[in-house]
Amino acid sequence: MGLLSRSSAALAAALGLALGAGCMFLEALGGGPEVFAFSHDLHVAGEGLDCVSCHESALVAAEAGMPGPDACAVCHDELDTEAAPERRVAALFDGPAFRAAFASRLDDELVFDHLAHVSYVTDCAACHTGIATNEVIDASIAVDMAACERCHAERQAPNECATCHREITRDWRPPDHAFDWKRLHGRACKRDDPPALQDCALCHEESSCAACHRVEEPESHDHFFRLRGHGFLAAMDRTSCATCHEPATCDRCHAENEPLSHSPATFGGTRSNHCLTCHFPLEGEGCAVCHQATPSHALGSPKPDWHTPAMDCRSCHGLSLPLSHADDGSNCNLCHP
Repeated sequence: MGLLSRSSAALAAALGLALGAGCMFLEALGGGPEVFAFSHDLHVAGEGLDCVSCHESALVAAEAGMPGPDACAVCHDELDTEAAPERRVAALFDGPAFRAAFASRLDDELVFDHLAHVSYVTDCAACHTGIATNEVIDASIAVDMAACERCHAERQAPNECATCHREITRDWRPPDHAFDWKRLHGRACKRDDPPALQDCALCHEESSCAACHRVEEPESHDHFFRLRGHGFLAAMDRTSCATCHEPATCDRCHAENEPLSHSPATFGGTRSNHCLTCHFPLEGEGCAVCHQATPSHALGSPKPDWHTPAMDCRSCHGLSLPLSHADDGSNCNLCHP
């Protein structure tokens, strides 16, 4: 599958790679593959050339073919007399061999017949989008696998792996699946723009993730994760949890099991709004919203006999003296007669 994407530059390059004024052989930055600065816009829009003016076998052969020195010489014998050596058409050739052929060479794994396609797709731009205005021969002109699949689906053409691949089937495992893939596949699943070799949807239905993880939990989901770790992860990156779990999962579990941190001694302060992290919107404002099992406070411990109802309890309790429960702003005398 990835091989098609890797070599599909052929599909884009087959109808217009390189000739002409303004062509220049360049070394890609970082020592990467060779790329060519070439203006299709100048040749197509400016000079009015058709694709077959340069790619002469595009309409009659299984391979569209690249232009040869003789075809370019028709115009460039005269044009190149005043051009710098690196900008002459000869820079694109090693003898008769076209130096940008790497952009059109298909892997032996692929089955592709250019003639079979042009027999019912007569507009080159239908596959080679934007080629008429392209200025550089690089990966940007490639026809990717998704475009091929989309076109086949629209035309109700065969769209199975065997249509384009000799050996690859839906049971074929990409190379990276052989090296600790069980541990690493989760990162690839979460990518929004996966490369072809890591596009899970090529082989897997979304339901296959749930079917597997219902039987085998992710390696990180050990006993510590169940008791404590998952709360920290959910607080920092809830989207990771959402890969498998819906919000109802949290609600269903915590309706019966309070988090271990929810104890009077360790969780929250006297005026803490930490509850809003998970519980929002609140169903009410009274203590019973959270403390449903707490006995009635109507008979709270009485005040010392030297306290009077007129005293400002908060001037001492909660500041210089400890307060044994959360302060919701209520009148202390309601519970402490």
